[in-house]
Amino acid sequence: MSISLSRTVVVSSLAAGALWLLTGLLRFGLMQTTTPVSRLAAFLPATVPAWGWPAGWAILSIALGAASVVVLYALFAELARGRRARVDLAGGWFAAVAAGAIVGFGVDLMLALGSLPLAGLLAFSSSFADSAAAGAFWGLLAGWIPALIASRGQRKTTDAEGSRTPLWLALVAGVAVVAFVAAGTFGYRAARTASAQESAISEGASPEHGALPDPYAEGEPVPAVAPDAGPLDPTWCTPDQATLLLGGFDAATGHRMQSIQLTNFSEESCIVEGYIDIAFGDQNGHLLAVTVEPGSSFMTADLGTQRIEVPAGGYAIAHLGWDAASTHGALVATSLHAAQNAGMTRGSWPVELDIVEGSTVEVTAWQLDESGGVRG
Repeated sequence: MSISLSRTVVVSSLAAGALWLLTGLLRFGLMQTTTPVSRLAAFLPATVPAWGWPAGWAILSIALGAASVVVLYALFAELARGRRARVDLAGGWFAAVAAGAIVGFGVDLMLALGSLPLAGLLAFSSSFADSAAAGAFWGLLAGWIPALIASRGQRKTTDAEGSRTPLWLALVAGVAVVAFVAAGTFGYRAARTASAQESAISEGASPEHGALPDPYAEGEPVPAVAPDAGPLDPTWCTPDQATLLLGGFDAATGHRMQSIQLTNFSEESCIVEGYIDIAFGDQNGHLLAVTVEPGSSFMTADLGTQRIEVPAGGYAIAHLGWDAASTHGALVATSLHAAQNAGMTRGSWPVELDIVEGSTVEVTAWQLDESGGVRG
């Protein structure tokens, strides 16, 4: 099986790839100007969408996109030529439209796949075919140039050669498009991750306090209610009688303590008993894998389960204790979720605690807090 192509098909295919890049460069250049000429960019198709991506991924995806146009144009030009000696102008022009539409659809696909973990099926929205349409428009706008080059060539060919040549081209084109979509998907994800991390830093997040957020990190959300909750005692303080407040924080060498207070804001007393329900969320908004155990720590004393009557306007308190850990590059606690008792809906606070994945946190049982108020 021959794998040769006519010289004019090769030249016209390379011209198509060059025009694909040139259109993108011209559009990008016009968009950078501050003169009225920049409005002309709106009339050019977005053949190169990766300018905001990390440099390595952008260069790779742009190169693979242009290579895909080259191979696809050659494939469709050869199909249009068939067993004839030349590619006519209409067939060459159609080859440019088809190549542009397929590569544009690859852009749509990479953006959808890149957004899939965040947006779910909404990533495949009504704008899914925008880049495919832009690619087809590019073919209509510029496709006459490679078509004119292809149509000027003549080459004698056998029936067997004419019918078999596109087979290997189809394989090469398929590999090129798959590589283009894969590179673009990873590049888009890298860009989204970098953007999220820049936003986190601008909002005060420090790379020293745990790894920077990763919007594509896998994990489960913090459950609103403890999954292993038992039956609730009807006499216990409920959210329409009492609320939780983040209390004081204390530290000693290598050890930490965080208090949580319950305020009875109702006009009648209510009961708390047992242990507070807590969980932690990491910087990616996922449940942080932490072992929570009832008991005392270096800085806290657990008096054990007691049935405590909290008077109207009164307070109860529970303490969390843990050993300090290095947060550098780790998943850390950036939110604290708590409920009076397991089975009630958890509230949450943003925190910056050196509780990392794998830590153990000791929790004391509820005690009556006779000092009153939230202690800082």
